[in-house]
Amino acid sequence: MSIKNYNKYPVKISTLLPKVLSPLKKQNGSILLEIKLNWQKIVDSKVGSMCFASSIKKINNKNVLVLVSQNQNLLELSYSAPEIKESINSFFKAIIIDDIKFKKSLQC
Repeated sequence: MSIKNYNKYPVKISTLLPKVLSPLKKQNGSILLEIKLNWQKIVDSKVGSMCFASSIKKINNKNVLVLVSQNQNLLELSYSAPEIKESINSFFKAIIIDDIKFKKSLQC
């Protein structure tokens, strides 16, 4: 058992908050959080149940949304990628996502 990560004494919340909220400091962290919170509103229920937003990466000055889904749904989702991208951008009323990539889920 490792004792390095264990703390005997209570820790102030003010010291824990920066560790918890630091991923939101990233430029696309708040956008990703907004997409995750409103995922069912942005896309229709069929697509919303087949995949979920995992991350936003900056590749060649373009924002690429990574969607995770099971292997059998990837082909169908790849055909609906332009509609997903259009619905996300229309939800934000700006061009937020330039491209969508799909990733296979490790869970069955």
